[in-house]
Amino acid sequence: MASQALEMRTRYMILLLLAEGPKTGYELIKRMKSLLAEVGGGASPGTVYPVLRDLEEEGYIESSEEPHGARQRKVYRITEKGVEQLLRMINKGLYIVEATIRLHLAAARNLAQTPRPELLPLVEEIVGRLARIEVLTGELLELLQRILQRNITSSHTTR
Repeated sequence: MASQALEMRTRYMILLLLAEGPKTGYELIKRMKSLLAEVGGGASPGTVYPVLRDLEEEGYIESSEEPHGARQRKVYRITEKGVEQLLRMINKGLYIVEATIRLHLAAARNLAQTPRPELLPLVEEIVGRLARIEVLTGELLELLQRILQRNITSSHTTR
């Protein structure tokens, strides 16, 4: 079960990172380690490369050999099928985030009934993190709304 969860997380991360633009396997591993360092996670070549191979076989990504100095390197790109799969994964991931936030709200309501001053530094840290999440969520929402509006507008002009 843990290895399946790791593979799903790796698939999700790879598709997200390739949606930013083309990357090599090494660049993906480095970026994943950087993103997950705070939570003690990472990505090993033994996990990433088999997932890259599977994603390519499934048609979610494609690769090409590109010159890099005197050598060739394999560069991966997300496909249209991969973008569609990523959007499904994002939607499912956001459902999980929403459910988790609802649980946090219930817990916070209960904790608010019995204030404990020694926990204030931790609460302040959580408040700061939530403020950063709020900003990022606002940016993501604006961007997705623009994409939606642009597609609605272009579909009306092509009719």
